Amino acid sequence: MKIVLVNPPSPPEFRVSRGLMGGFGMAVNPGLLYPPIELAHVASVLEAAGHEVVIHDSDALRLDVERARRAIATHEPRLVCVDSSSTSLDQDLALCRALRADLGVPVAILGSQVTYTPGEIFEHDNVDAVVRGEPEYTVRELAARVAEGRDLRGVAGTSWRAPDGTTVHEPEREKIARLDDLPIPARHLLDNQAYRFPGIAGPITTVKSSRGCPLNCSFCGYTLAQGLRFRFRSPEHVLSELVDLHRKHGLRHVVFRDPIFTTRKDRVLEICAGIRREQLDLEWQCETAIKVLDRELIRAMAEAGLKHLSVGVESGNEVIQRKHCGSKLLDGQKKLDVARCLEVFDACREFGVESRAFCMVGFPEETSAMADETFALVEKLDPDQVQFCAVTAYPGTPLYQLLRGTRDFDYATMTGFQALEGNEHMSAEEIQEKIRQGYRRFYRRPKRLVRELRSPARFASKVARYFTLFRSRG
Repeated sequence: MKIVLVNPPSPPEFRVSRGLMGGFGMAVNPGLLYPPIELAHVASVLEAAGHEVVIHDSDALRLDVERARRAIATHEPRLVCVDSSSTSLDQDLALCRALRADLGVPVAILGSQVTYTPGEIFEHDNVDAVVRGEPEYTVRELAARVAEGRDLRGVAGTSWRAPDGTTVHEPEREKIARLDDLPIPARHLLDNQAYRFPGIAGPITTVKSSRGCPLNCSFCGYTLAQGLRFRFRSPEHVLSELVDLHRKHGLRHVVFRDPIFTTRKDRVLEICAGIRREQLDLEWQCETAIKVLDRELIRAMAEAGLKHLSVGVESGNEVIQRKHCGSKLLDGQKKLDVARCLEVFDACREFGVESRAFCMVGFPEETSAMADETFALVEKLDPDQVQFCAVTAYPGTPLYQLLRGTRDFDYATMTGFQALEGNEHMSAEEIQEKIRQGYRRFYRRPKRLVRELRSPARFASKVARYFTLFRSRG
């Protein structure tokens, strides 16, 4: 049967990338458009089961909600599955509700936000089912039920509303143990030329070569969606996807979307050796952590085409690192390992790899002076780019469990950059201003300004992004 998988339109205020923050999504630079690779993974599993699949990406097609609604209806599907994010949830549900009315077929919704707040999703008959957790096999089973004309009762990993109005939560579905059992994503269903990344000439694509993160930071959505256990695709399986996207689809710019790409050094070295052996003309980037990086690994990745490395720094304060950040920057004595940090960013400069430091402001115990320690650390490390996010308590995270008893959360404000609430030391407005201060401190340093002005177009893009970050939903 025909199934349509939907990446809904972003809100009018900003673009949302729904795969970020472990599927909770984030507001992003308007010049950034990632492919809905999660939907492409689901599509490949559905195609392997014999279904006809369409991926409708409203952002790639530049459609608003009404035009997306009409475009989806033209496919006459028998099942619709819609992706979601925290900050766009109201709009995503409105689209689901309209599609149910228009098509009279089952509509399911997936994503981390609906996984951890499934009961709320049924309040206005928005959907027939919530797909919780990893979607591939759950959506496949839903599709089989619909194709056979059976009801959706008993599908592990789903929630649904019974006729008496109660919400039924089926048992959790086990996470996929062998990721090599999944077919490579169905890129033939995407307009691969539409996706882009600021500062990169030509189309980009994304690859998820592993799932899970053992660091367990209090604020992180990736461990919720993917678990603490590191599950990885073999180097051979990853290389088969790289060969496919490069030789079949003509793509050469790759963003690895693993939470911690370099968790297994031996595996990464094998992937790098395979890229060189296959003579793949790729330029790529990834995200990872200081404690699983060293000079040798950065050199090997650079020789295999690594151009950009994003590193989780989070905080320059030892107390915050110990309590909330999985001890990402702490040594065995629980002290900030500044020497290791400098080694990583110096190696990036040595081997021509652009670097970015991810930092956060607004932890529950954080004072203005603690935030200043973060600013001082990133100025010392001097990456090519820095990103300051507001600490956000996504549902299900340890941070959310800590705060939910005393605070209300408006999902529409969960952009990743807008401070949702204050703490005992700073108000939300003060946290927001502190983030602005961090950007000003970093980029207004004389040496930094000279470096930035060597590339006026990129600097203008950074300035535009700065003003976009602090927009809020109307």
